[in-house]
Order: sequence, then C-alpha cells, then structure tokens
Amino acid sequence: MSADRTISPLAGVYPFEQEDTMPTTTDRRTLTLEYLQAVAACDHAALQERLAPDLQFRGPAMARSSAAEFLAALKRLGAIHLRNDVKRVFVDGDEACVIYDFVTSTSAGALPTIEWLRFDGDRICAIDLYYDRVPWQTTVMPAMAERAARQPAA
Repeated sequence: MSADRTISPLAGVYPFEQEDTMPTTTDRRTLTLEYLQAVAACDHAALQERLAPDLQFRGPAMARSSAAEFLAALKRLGAIHLRNDVKRVFVDGDEACVIYDFVTSTSAGALPTIEWLRFDGDRICAIDLYYDRVPWQTTVMPAMAERAARQPAA
C-alpha cells in the first residue's frame, strides 16, 4: 500500500474564506498549499520553482541560507515524511502562516507544525519553522538514522 502524499486543494480553508476578494491573498494561500504539496510529494523540481534561490530558512534545529541547502535537508526528511495534514492557513499581504500536522512513518506519527512564509513575487523568500523538538530528538531522528544505516552504500 503506497502512502498518500497529497493534501486537499482547500485544506485549511473554511467555506466562508473560499470567496476571497483580494487576489494577492488567494494567490498566497494557493502558493502556500502548492509548496506543502510539493514537500509532501518530494517534488523537488516544483519546490525549486517555488523557492527563491537565496531563501532564508530558520527552524528550531537548523538555519539555511539558500534554496539548495534547504532542499538538501528536505530530501533527508523524505525517508520518514508521509504527508501534511493542513489545519489552517492565514494570509496577510506577502506573508502566510500555515498550521499543519507533519505526518511521519515513525512512532511519533503526526507532529504539530507551523510555518511562517514570506513571499517575493510568487516565490517563497523566507521560512520560519516552529515545532516541538522533543519528539524529533527522541523518535524521528533515531528512526531516520536507522533507515539511513540500512540503505546500501552507493
């Protein structure tokens, strides 16, 4: 059985928000959901199109200063990432905040996550990531290390 690596196009959007009168707000919401869909699908080509080359990423465990560095980190997460279950998307001008569960194939399961995205045009230029580090340190990272150790040498 293959994992469903998708999110609903209207995930995190309440019915009264679907008829948004501000095109920029709708665009940012759509871009945010497309970005999360590309992360879940491990679609690195689509991510490359959505991220500014000089992306600034900051999270509890690391910081990255380019899209290439960020994508390298995402590739490692692909081993345990099943999907993103979006709970809510907030948009304000060129910024979006998305609350979702980062669903893993580890015993940690779904991990509550928040991303604050800033856009420059249609590209994400900055990401601040927020999550509880404890399940990552105690469950997710050991599982990733174990799976990496089982991979045949290239």
